[in-house]
Amino acid sequence: MRKALAPILILAILGTLGIFQREVLGDICARLLDLPRLSLVPLAIAAFAMVCARGFFLLACSPGISLRQAIMTDQAALAAGYGIVLGGGAVGTGMRIHMFTTWGMAHLAIASSIIATAVVPSFTTWGLPSLLLIGPVLGGTAAREQTLAVAVGIPLIIVSIVFWWLALRSSTMFSAVGRFTGSVRSFLLRKVPARFPKVRGAVERTQPLAFSIEMRDDLVKLLRDRWLMIFTASASTLTAGFTCLWTSSVVFNVEGLTFREALVAFSLVRVVIALSPIPGGTGLAEVGLIVLLERAGVSTVDATGTTLLYRSLTWFLPIVVGSATWWRYNHTRSVN
Repeated sequence: MRKALAPILILAILGTLGIFQREVLGDICARLLDLPRLSLVPLAIAAFAMVCARGFFLLACSPGISLRQAIMTDQAALAAGYGIVLGGGAVGTGMRIHMFTTWGMAHLAIASSIIATAVVPSFTTWGLPSLLLIGPVLGGTAAREQTLAVAVGIPLIIVSIVFWWLALRSSTMFSAVGRFTGSVRSFLLRKVPARFPKVRGAVERTQPLAFSIEMRDDLVKLLRDRWLMIFTASASTLTAGFTCLWTSSVVFNVEGLTFREALVAFSLVRVVIALSPIPGGTGLAEVGLIVLLERAGVSTVDATGTTLLYRSLTWFLPIVVGSATWWRYNHTRSVN
């Protein structure tokens, strides 16, 4: 049931539109059916660019793998995260660890990759709306949600920078994490019965304190050696994501939407997705983007049609591609 919850939410949104906005949904379907086949080409290019940009970012954070392997891993993990509502992120992380381990990547490098890919995007998620809206906020012309995004985003970025600067400058914080994990290890050893020797053996082999310190050293080395590549790759994913939105609006022939208004809507909906308890922001992202586009002066039909195209590229397509990628990966392993 939980695996089907995300598609159910999408169907609920479409069902609501079908009941209360029947004419709007009818106009959207008619316009989508009337789109020329050639209009699918820029959408396909935008989607392909998004897949490659995400793969490049994972490659930048994961020394020792190829771009093809990075794309396969990212899309498979993304499919799990978007398709499984409860625990999808954990499942996707487990899939990444499994695939990286199969390809011979060291455990420390895997841990550093997971941390880097989790932390770095948060700076772009909150940094873009803060950069775009700081002027209107200071001038008093920003809307309430825009002011809130800046008011939360700027302090969050500052705190994150200070936290990670201190954490990477000294081993104290990682040592504290290691000591805490070590106490958990001791607790498990006391509670796991002796009749489970494999489980006890696995727990006994862990060295939390040493691993935490070594992981910090590996993370420092990763950021020192690849910081420019990592942040360039992160910016490329941001650019590719906005390209998907802008291309969707152009293909749907949206009227009255400026480049800056689209960029602001894109930056704010990323915040909505980041704050959503549902992976991928399913439901909230669609409603939020429609509202943001309407406030920018776009008609309900144009806003809804653009949103459906955009989310098809950034939410639905990764589930399809990632599922196929995971099947291909398992099929290749079974053949070998």
